[in-house]
Amino acid sequence: MSDLTYSPKKMSARIPFERLPYELVIEILARLPVVSLLRFESVCKSWYSLITSPSFVTKHLNLCKNKLLVRLYNNDDEKERHLTFRDDECGDEGSELGFPLRAPFANFRLVGSCNGLLCIWEDSSRGNPAIIVWNPSIRKSVTLPDRPRVVPHMLVLGFGAHPTTHEYKVVRIMHQKYPYEHEFKPLVELYTQGMESWRRLGSTFPPYCFIEYEASQAFVSGAVNWIATDPRVSAGYRPLIVSFDMRAETFSVLMLPPALADEKPASLSVKLFRESLLVLCDQQTGNNAYCIWVMKEYGVPESWTKLFSFKVNLPIVLDRALGVGENGKVLLSTRDELLLSSGDNRLLSYDTVTKAVTDTKIRGCSSGFRVEPFMETLVSVESRGDVLDRQLNPL
Repeated sequence: MSDLTYSPKKMSARIPFERLPYELVIEILARLPVVSLLRFESVCKSWYSLITSPSFVTKHLNLCKNKLLVRLYNNDDEKERHLTFRDDECGDEGSELGFPLRAPFANFRLVGSCNGLLCIWEDSSRGNPAIIVWNPSIRKSVTLPDRPRVVPHMLVLGFGAHPTTHEYKVVRIMHQKYPYEHEFKPLVELYTQGMESWRRLGSTFPPYCFIEYEASQAFVSGAVNWIATDPRVSAGYRPLIVSFDMRAETFSVLMLPPALADEKPASLSVKLFRESLLVLCDQQTGNNAYCIWVMKEYGVPESWTKLFSFKVNLPIVLDRALGVGENGKVLLSTRDELLLSSGDNRLLSYDTVTKAVTDTKIRGCSSGFRVEPFMETLVSVESRGDVLDRQLNPL
């Protein structure tokens, strides 16, 4: 415990934990919510040093449980909102995260969530849109170094963390289209937490795999995953998954289940579900039919298993499946063409067991809905030392 050289004797006599074994005090504090720990930092110097130490931050992170994060946007007030819910109560009054950003003529897209951090991208027409990493729980954010677009054919971002050091990383993929058909030359850059600049990676990106502009991402088993396509298939673009390993900093390809081989890439999305990779498919656009597959063993195509296949019997048109909660309920958004820009489309919850559909009372633009797992953590957005897992000095 060389990085935790504290003694209970140094704590104030007013602290009721003073007679408890110090190790027990650590166990108790590590299970408290962030809002309480932020208050306790001011109790005394020993507690401040403990709560802000790398080992405690990691211990608290490992004990955190996922909540449900819903991002929504309403064109009427041109404002993003981020709501968190306990997994089984989406639709009740959620907690709103104090979004710290506002920019004229732009909105902010949610790239992904990892270790309590959110990666936000300023979607604007300017040449170097801002990329922000934000921890809502400790109310801190950092803007990453600027990078120009280089007039790419397409720009895609991925967000995750190194599986052992927990340093967050952002991968930036820019496709530059050649004059001849189906040939793309990607430019790949990587930002690692605490660095002053981006690093350009070698030509490790799989050839011909083309990631869609607003593709969803899922950070699973230390890798970011996106839906991609293979334009070399004569019958059309065959969908597949491209992944980026945050430890090895290399790309690889995962094949989808054969049942999804002929689906349009735009009808597919990837999500994290109970630590596994999930693929959601809108089988018949406008017909409210969906199927959902899970890869039980990451990286093993033979482990693909159909989780759900269902059709929602409603007199309205649904847009897409947004995600599956820990409780197994599927979140769906409505798509009323007359309401697409007014922000009055609905977020519904579908129970795959009872077949019941519940209106969560959450409203927004259909294209603005995002659902991600989220946890409240102490993880820093700035210095690397605050998140390093000191393997030699565990708590």
